Amino acid sequence: MATVTAGLTLSSAAADLTTQVISLTVSEEITAANTSGFAKTKLTTTAAGSTASVIYTAGDYTGPVYLYLLNTNGGASDYIYVYDDTSAGDPIILKLGGGNFALLPLNGDKTLRAYGSGADFVLEHMVFGTQA
Repeated sequence: MATVTAGLTLSSAAADLTTQVISLTVSEEITAANTSGFAKTKLTTTAAGSTASVIYTAGDYTGPVYLYLLNTNGGASDYIYVYDDTSAGDPIILKLGGGNFALLPLNGDKTLRAYGSGADFVLEHMVFGTQA
């Protein structure tokens, strides 16, 4: 098993965002029994549907599952959309701007697909499965 440490630091000076100083750091150690390995997927479609790229398949791991995502495109308006392909209506669960990243804790029971706001966007991703 591998251990991955994920962390997040939020900071802002007084009067920047609020009247108070913000200084918050959190971290979590994730013991991953399985991983998908790093992948870079070229997203060739700009809408939900059967041609959108699958980035996680329901039931691959029994959860909790952690999904790392990075939009490798540089433009702020170069969005990558991640949606729940298992539920009716394909609800979008994440809109990731160019250069942005996310680490999502998931139950693992939904198939997730991705598409870009433009053609040929690249999504870097990896799944950390805490159970087989």
